[in-house]
Amino acid sequence: MPLIGEGKMRGAGKERLFVFLDGLEFIAGTSAYERVMEPLLEYGSYRYYKNRLDEAGLLLERISGAHAVFLDWSNLDAAVLERCRDLEIVSYIGVGAANFVDITTATDLGIAVTNTPDYGNRSVAEHALSLILAAARNIARGDRDLRAGRWTSMDREGVQVSGRSIGLVGMGSVGREMARLCHAFGLRVFYCDVVRRPEIEDVAAYLDMRELFSTCDIISLHVAYTPETLNLVGARELGWMSPGAFLINTSRGEVLDLDALADALEEGRIAGAGLDNFPGEPHPDLGRLVRLDRVVLTPHIAFNTREAKDRMTAIAVANVVSFYRGEPENVMNPAALAERQ
Repeated sequence: MPLIGEGKMRGAGKERLFVFLDGLEFIAGTSAYERVMEPLLEYGSYRYYKNRLDEAGLLLERISGAHAVFLDWSNLDAAVLERCRDLEIVSYIGVGAANFVDITTATDLGIAVTNTPDYGNRSVAEHALSLILAAARNIARGDRDLRAGRWTSMDREGVQVSGRSIGLVGMGSVGREMARLCHAFGLRVFYCDVVRRPEIEDVAAYLDMRELFSTCDIISLHVAYTPETLNLVGARELGWMSPGAFLINTSRGEVLDLDALADALEEGRIAGAGLDNFPGEPHPDLGRLVRLDRVVLTPHIAFNTREAKDRMTAIAVANVVSFYRGEPENVMNPAALAERQ
């Protein structure tokens, strides 16, 4: 797609180029995105492309002279980064930058990579709760039945969620939001994390991971994707769950072994699941899950509210402004800053 918009530097000093590859569709309307990007013009000029999946071949042409790149789903692998001689910072519009940027190579080249934490904690927690209800109350299955002309009211007995127990794996910002939301909804809330979180224990009690999976009616994943959390939940952990339990994932897809989940669902070892994130997005291989009735699948939309999208884009811009102001924020690879000195 051709250039969508651009803005010229108004400040004095070194002229820099900032390139948006994708993500500004999160802002509604031309005047809105111009207001969001206004602070950048003190430090450089910007160009905005609405990148498409079939335009990967144009990536280097668009960013080869950029000092800062903003992206949501475009991929900056090692080969691309090594050819971007002027690049100083990649501002990822979202949380999971490691899925789209080779952070090790960026660090070696002295390129800072930032993300936008906490932009949509409530939006993601609300969606996780929605997946619980959809799975437990057969909402998606009932919708499919009715559209197919089948009246299955007596065949779709659900599970009342209020009064049940939920185990939250991870107690970061989204986990804490989820804990409060579930507590208010009438769930008994438990959690496990690499560290205890006393500040949340007025609404959520700590359990170790095995006890959490063994005793809770619902397990909901809220961990970041790192090498340590790859397939954090697999056959062993699913084997700890009871046959009436539900598994929910609004974390990155890579933290859950989808083959092990399909086995557990096919064999009736757990009652159901609700998933919003998958490996290989935006073309995930869902395998056997697409044939299973007892799993609710949504296409990575937990973050997708107007409020969350406006906030994430504003944070991404602020990250670049703070970087050139000499006060970098939300840097995922601080070692890159040392490389630059």
